[in-house]
Amino acid sequence: MNNKLPLLVAGVFVCIAGTAHASDPDPDAFWTYKNVDGKDLQLHVFLPEDHHSAVGPFPAMVIYHGGSWAEGEASWHYPDCEYWSQRGMIAVSVDYRLSKRDGVEVPLECVKDAKSAIRYLRQNAGELKVDPNKVVAAGGSAGGQLAAALATITGEEPNDDCYPLAISCRPEAVILWNPYYKCKAELSPPEHVTRGLPPMIAFLGDEDPAITVESLVLFHENLKAAGNVSELYIGKGGKHGFCNGRDRSNPFFYWSVALEDEFLVKHGILSGPAILEVPEGVAVDAVKFQSYD
Repeated sequence: MNNKLPLLVAGVFVCIAGTAHASDPDPDAFWTYKNVDGKDLQLHVFLPEDHHSAVGPFPAMVIYHGGSWAEGEASWHYPDCEYWSQRGMIAVSVDYRLSKRDGVEVPLECVKDAKSAIRYLRQNAGELKVDPNKVVAAGGSAGGQLAAALATITGEEPNDDCYPLAISCRPEAVILWNPYYKCKAELSPPEHVTRGLPPMIAFLGDEDPAITVESLVLFHENLKAAGNVSELYIGKGGKHGFCNGRDRSNPFFYWSVALEDEFLVKHGILSGPAILEVPEGVAVDAVKFQSYD
């Protein structure tokens, strides 16, 4: 079904703010979750306003950037982290090893880092005020493969000895933006669909040159057939990376965040209404999409 998104997005009220030129947000902290070959790998951390004064714990949003496992920056997802921290989550964007910068085998070493980031948060949950039972993984493009791998890839190889393997790296929910699964079958999430996976929500532009709509529809249908929860949204006119919020005038960013917020409320990660503010002049209500659930 083709839909147009009104300002009441799937039950989530979207407020209109005054400008489309918000300044780039800055992290509140940097947490080192791992040291490999003398290199610190860090989480770029955005904290809820009451993190220092409240007992907690807070749900966590863990985001993996794209870049073909070769390049990319944690800063690409600062806008997402800013929103989720304002929503009461500890939101982190993950710096993980890359082929161009670090000369590692990908995506194998990237998956190891992705798992370590989750295990770090769970092992130190008390000190960090993280709710270990409300951890969400999100990722775009190659980062989508990492987020989905956390839920689906259970073999021994994509782990290291940084943290006890008894600490689960499986998130309670998964958010995917144009996830790129073109890697060897051992690490490709669509090849590892089983019953009992966390609920997933995915977004893809129908003009994405790297990923076909058919491939994500097939993954969605296989997830459902195995008894899992899956939602898929195809944005009309969207290209690769179309949901990214670095351009604060991008309507697809607000559209996707509103649907993600409702998804997390539906699955018990968050509660209460969304607080999304759309800059004046950004036509979120003009977004057209096809949904699968």
